[in-house]
Amino acid sequence: MKFTLRKKIILSAVLPLILLGGSIIIIAATIMKGSIINKVEESLKGTAVATQAAYDQNVGSYLKADNGAIWKGSYNISQSETLVDTIKEESGMDVTFFYGADRIMTSAKDKDGNRLLGSPAGDKIKKKVLEQGKEYFSDNISMDGTIYYGYYVPVFQEGTKDSPIGMVFAGEEKQKTFQSVIRIINTIVAMVVIIMIVCSIAVGISANSITKALNRSIDEVLQVSSGNLNVVQDPKLLRRKDEIGNLSRAVHGLQEELCKIIGDIKESTDTLLGASNTLEETSQDTHNGIGKVNQAMDTITDGANRQADDVGRASDNVRDMGDLIIRTGKEADNLESSADSMKGASDKTAVTIEELRGISEDVKLTVSEIAEQTAQTNSSAQSIREASQFISEIAEETNLLSLNASIEAARAGEAGRGFAVVASQIQKLAEQSNAASGNIEEIVNTLLQNSERVVATMAQTQEVIDRQNEYIANTEQSVESVMKEIEISVEYIRNIGHSMKKLEAARAEVIQRIDAMSDIAQNNVSGTSQTNIALKAMEESFKNIEVSTENLRNTADILAQNIGHFNM
Repeated sequence: MKFTLRKKIILSAVLPLILLGGSIIIIAATIMKGSIINKVEESLKGTAVATQAAYDQNVGSYLKADNGAIWKGSYNISQSETLVDTIKEESGMDVTFFYGADRIMTSAKDKDGNRLLGSPAGDKIKKKVLEQGKEYFSDNISMDGTIYYGYYVPVFQEGTKDSPIGMVFAGEEKQKTFQSVIRIINTIVAMVVIIMIVCSIAVGISANSITKALNRSIDEVLQVSSGNLNVVQDPKLLRRKDEIGNLSRAVHGLQEELCKIIGDIKESTDTLLGASNTLEETSQDTHNGIGKVNQAMDTITDGANRQADDVGRASDNVRDMGDLIIRTGKEADNLESSADSMKGASDKTAVTIEELRGISEDVKLTVSEIAEQTAQTNSSAQSIREASQFISEIAEETNLLSLNASIEAARAGEAGRGFAVVASQIQKLAEQSNAASGNIEEIVNTLLQNSERVVATMAQTQEVIDRQNEYIANTEQSVESVMKEIEISVEYIRNIGHSMKKLEAARAEVIQRIDAMSDIAQNNVSGTSQTNIALKAMEESFKNIEVSTENLRNTADILAQNIGHFNM
């Protein structure tokens, strides 16, 4: 499969979008789940504390009757169905009262509608709540095959905090909470997917616009290089304000300059061909006249007057030829000026291509700076991870210290009870710090992975820019070839100018010799021998003129062939 510029642009834009969207979904899901669980824990704690307060408002101690019923003063907890059912109806949570490790009263019921009573609490719960006297939260409490979030609060005898006589449980089905989390996550995923699709469509449209514009510009350049100067450029490309618009306007300017220069060269070449033909005819006529003069020299005594007339006519013809040579010389000067203009336009084209190369280098430097900034981000993330690990270590040490403090407070008895409460709160704070540190480390790891993918994408982007520089270099070589052809044409034009100067010198010499021959014919017939010598010299001069005229015509033919490559 051909990996075109359009596909590279789309891939360079869509791949970071996919990575960013996946990262957002993962981070949002993690944060949302933790937040909901914390909120559930707080709600369960509030319900458990409220249930405990409802029981504690009855005056008296907790005790167990002979029939197994549990009382709080004059209130029979074993028959408090109305209380637990009311709490469940108001809060939506199941509550249970434990005396020791046994369920005495609960709002939870099995599939048949019977209350789940009599079963003991688990060992871990008994150790945390009944033995250590601590509150306890769990996300994996099983009742009659259903998994609950549960919060346990220890219950003490009135006026004492020595050893819990039981505990109060508040629980909520885990499946309901998970459904809420899943609905929120699905909403986030849908929003991210929609944004990614919209961005991908926008990138695709932009990539199509860029590649189509580049292909049209390349096609126009190819047509101009093949000799078609009548190609019509797309007005939309000329109105663009970006680099593609600059390229299109540069090609359009080159096309206009070439049309103007080639048109001037064609006109000058046509004029040059006409002048060379006229000069050739005049040379032939003059050569024939000289032949007649030579014949007249054999009968000089009979045709002296006719010779004078022939010389006069020859002089007129030479003067006409001189006028033609002068006009041809002016046309050659105009042709040389047009050639200089054409060379100047070529130099402007080379400067434009050099500017385009400079723009491409600036883009490459910008991408390199982005890659360097990404590397700095990686370094900062590493520092954050090290700090998180340091916080985790401090949290672990703090947890150990709080545990030791709780042990010492327990040994101190009633005097260390307040210190035990503070130690318990410090331990909770250490556990929360340790958990937060773990979350930070997971987020930093995710950030590092995303940064590494971004670095890889930057490397691919630099490869695309290198390929673009290769295309610019190829275009520059094509323009250099065109400039070489133009320089050859300029050299031909300058050769025409040199030939015209030589022709002008030859014309002056011919006029001088014809004037001398006319004076000799008019002064005396006795100067026949001198006139014969002058005629021979003039004949040699006209042979040189014929040679020069042939060279001029050949040069004009070569120039016409060179510019015939272009269609106007």
